[in-house]
Amino acid sequence: PSPKETSGSTSKSLKKADPHHSGGPPLSFLSLVWLSLCTALVHRQNELIVVFFAFATSFALASILSLVRAGRLVSAEKTRSANSTTKNLVGLLSCVASLLTLCWNNDQVSFRFVSIGGTITPEFASLCILTGYLSFDLWFASFCHPPPSARLFSVWEDALTLTAFLVVLVKEWGMDGGCRFRIGSWVAYKSVRLVLDLSRWGHSAATHNDVVRTESRQPLSTHVEEMMLKKQQQNTLSTMAEGIAKENTWTVHGQQYDLSDFVARHPGGKEAIELGRGRDCTALFESYHPFTDQHRAVLHKYHVRPAADSDANANNDSNSDARDLFYEALKTRAAETLKEHGIDPNIDRASTLPRAAYYVFIFCCLLIAARYHIRGNVFGSFLFAVFGWLIGALGHDGGHFAVSRKPFVNDLSVWGISFLCNPVMWQHQHTYAHHSHTNEFDHDPDLHHFTAFLRVHRKFRHEERYGLQRNRAFVFFAYAFVVFGTCIKIPFGMLKDGSLYGIVEFTDRKRPLRAFMMLAHYVGYIGIILVAPIFFSGQPWYLAILAGLTHVVTAGMLFAIFSQINHLNERSIEIGGVSDRPSGSKDPSNLVETSWAARQVVTSNNFATSSFAWHLLSNGLNLQIEHHLFPGLNHCHLHLIAPVVRQTCEEYGVLYKSYETWSDLMDATLQWLDALSLP
Repeated sequence: PSPKETSGSTSKSLKKADPHHSGGPPLSFLSLVWLSLCTALVHRQNELIVVFFAFATSFALASILSLVRAGRLVSAEKTRSANSTTKNLVGLLSCVASLLTLCWNNDQVSFRFVSIGGTITPEFASLCILTGYLSFDLWFASFCHPPPSARLFSVWEDALTLTAFLVVLVKEWGMDGGCRFRIGSWVAYKSVRLVLDLSRWGHSAATHNDVVRTESRQPLSTHVEEMMLKKQQQNTLSTMAEGIAKENTWTVHGQQYDLSDFVARHPGGKEAIELGRGRDCTALFESYHPFTDQHRAVLHKYHVRPAADSDANANNDSNSDARDLFYEALKTRAAETLKEHGIDPNIDRASTLPRAAYYVFIFCCLLIAARYHIRGNVFGSFLFAVFGWLIGALGHDGGHFAVSRKPFVNDLSVWGISFLCNPVMWQHQHTYAHHSHTNEFDHDPDLHHFTAFLRVHRKFRHEERYGLQRNRAFVFFAYAFVVFGTCIKIPFGMLKDGSLYGIVEFTDRKRPLRAFMMLAHYVGYIGIILVAPIFFSGQPWYLAILAGLTHVVTAGMLFAIFSQINHLNERSIEIGGVSDRPSGSKDPSNLVETSWAARQVVTSNNFATSSFAWHLLSNGLNLQIEHHLFPGLNHCHLHLIAPVVRQTCEEYGVLYKSYETWSDLMDATLQWLDALSLP
């Protein structure tokens, strides 16, 4: 048969066999009937307006997710997979919102809606959220993602559940003490179903992407064309193989290793090792195993090949056995110092009992302040931001796998950073990129966050607005937007583009659960910080909005004045990094060019190192040099090794910058910004 005939018959057979056409008109008709029923009930009973809000919110979330994926869908199969993923993610977010609402203490807080002039119980609100989601689900299933015939049972199940929920809401049957348990049980069941669907579609999409389709190609007329096409296919397959190989290998010192079989057995946990997949993770490999050599023997077993296009920085030697002599001296002396204080550097590197008690105390204070924030109390919102900053110490340590030696504890603890930054993005942006490539313009995303307000590096082209940064009031005004950026603006860009400024790839987008967690934080942060005071406080709208703004501004200021100053001054960015060497220096060469550890020292700054109060208030960031050298060591141990680190730096002639006070370091940052305000 001719190509046209073959193509036509194939498309017809595919259309007949396509299960996505099996929904048919009856499903669309029934969906419209159920939506009409919901609309009529909402119109008749004002309390059910919450159902409409839930439906509209689900629709908005689906639109945002579709926008994020726009431009990356090049086939019908990918579109179907994306639609299914969107529907399932919206369902999971709705289940989370329903559970949070259900957990509210009805004796303490009532849900007041100005539009209906009354209050509703948490059980009623939770059921309304689920009803709105199920209405959206039926609409979406019918018109945007027709289900295969094998899954029509799920559609009918949701439809009958929706009908039952509506009856309960209208008649208010079963709104007794056991209602929470029944709703919670259904939410748990539905969440499991959604996660399983999400995993199934993610697997099928990945399988589809790896298949090279050849059925629709035109027959070749000449032998030359045949050879050219064959070569092109070989090149394409080779490129795909290289891409797949890179995605499944870890690059250390210019060598590639396939650690896929070791991920589940990694003592530091799955997330710690997954952070280096498909990347040059030399800095992670060295800095998180400073007091042992066992990791080198394990790594050697999984060697694959040299990395052809390794993106290793200049500090990473191509020889996997090469050692940074300066770092080796630091590690040896730090280990000896810790042992002198009765601390085993491998077994006792995590938080101590007093440090754990501090985490718990701050967390309890955070929960109390959160109640006042949601009630629209502006001072409560201020305290909520302060304790949100302080609990960031738990998130920071957890993000560096330093809260506990148990991986699941660290995985939970990193969410302590939630009021300062998206936790999933944090590990790509901070744990990996910033700590691996500190102050490197093309590799450190922290230099690129706030170019809308501030110029922090000479490589940024000067623009007229940067002249404002010579004014200190403007700098602090810009700092007020820091958390808005790290929790809302920047994560949205990372979800949309699949990378952070084109510098750090969002590798977790290929892991549906991690991608969902990033999106869940995004929605949860907006809901708790900005939306909750408006809907649940009962305060005038302007006070509720002021409460949200107070939290965002306070958290942003605290985050900025303790984190931005640690790397952004002239001596940390422009100086070569090695001080005038005293006589007797061990190495006359420029260590910054050859030593990753030396670069961490010269690009970081300490302040008020002898002050316990500043250590607590800054979340341990006053010992930034020691933290960058030993990120896997909990902050509560850093003051012990600070003297020996400083001594070693002086001995090797590496510039160690420690300011007497916080204001001295802040002044150095402001002077640098003032210098960059000019062309």
